[in-house]
Amino acid sequence: MSDSHSQASGPAGAAEPAPAEAMPTPPSGPLFVQITLQARPGRTEAAEQALAKIVTPTRANPDCLEFRVLRYRDDPRAFTLLEHWTSMEATDKHGESDYMAEYLAARDENFEVLSVAFIHELQPPTPTP
Repeated sequence: MSDSHSQASGPAGAAEPAPAEAMPTPPSGPLFVQITLQARPGRTEAAEQALAKIVTPTRANPDCLEFRVLRYRDDPRAFTLLEHWTSMEATDKHGESDYMAEYLAARDENFEVLSVAFIHELQPPTPTP
């Protein structure tokens, strides 16, 4: 059994590999979330209805700056959710809400989750006076 803190050594005389660069701490503050979903075959209508149920309560959330549900023109089973939140903590609270619990309980029945990305804007636009 090996020690979890020991490093594997390479051939004699070989230089040690450079340590992997540590992941930077994500910035705090507003962030975007992009979720790409594919409705399961035969579940497109149910998937659309499930998404429709979360639009109004999500947009009513005071920490939600924007929430959009997009459907692909060339693939009616494909959806992208574009979300803009005041913070990562706000997205966590959103995920714990009653309406999201109902959505999440049926999500796997209706969708394949293709990707989830948390995105911070490098240079937000400055408000105009």
